Amino acid sequence: MFHPFKVIFHLDGSGIYYDPNEPLMLDGILAAACVRWHLHGEPPARDEPCDDVPLPLERWHLGGTWGWKASALFPDGDQAEGLQFWRKRFRQNRIELTAGSPNLTNGIYRDWNMPLPLLLVPRMVAYGVGDVHRVRHELKRSIRWLGKKRAHGHGRVLTIDVERVDYDWSMYRDGKPTRWLPDVDGHRLVRVRSPYWNTTERVQCCEISL
Repeated sequence: MFHPFKVIFHLDGSGIYYDPNEPLMLDGILAAACVRWHLHGEPPARDEPCDDVPLPLERWHLGGTWGWKASALFPDGDQAEGLQFWRKRFRQNRIELTAGSPNLTNGIYRDWNMPLPLLLVPRMVAYGVGDVHRVRHELKRSIRWLGKKRAHGHGRVLTIDVERVDYDWSMYRDGKPTRWLPDVDGHRLVRVRSPYWNTTERVQCCEISL
């Protein structure tokens, strides 16, 4: 039986790489947790058709397409912003392993000093409609980090709570979209279901109201 639910990701407070223009999507996180049990072999390229991973979520149908009833992730609680830098330097003590003259201005040997904006927030929340027990099971056994730069120690998840609620905010909250939905007047061309990195089956969509 499917029910509306709320997911609370409790973070360790060290900061999460969160872009409000490209928010994390709950169905994308669930797909990452479930894909190992359903698909095998090499993943498709970004411009190649991909298979849909079955998720314990209800589907919606709009504008000739369909997606999962799962919202984006939203910050919850007191918030602050931080800034670190992601640095990569050419390892001169390993230069004997290279061939020719390494170019330090571009290519694989380029030095990096990229800004890493971080959102300091205690929790991230999302909403959906689906099998609450299976959603809780899949998330708790697979999800340990959120966002980009996880290998740098950002976005660590301490605990995950999944609870039933009496409202459905998986698509709209107070009349405002909580996820990408088809809109002929929309200005964003995106997929409406995971994997969002794939460029096939993209449609015009509305913006998410954070």
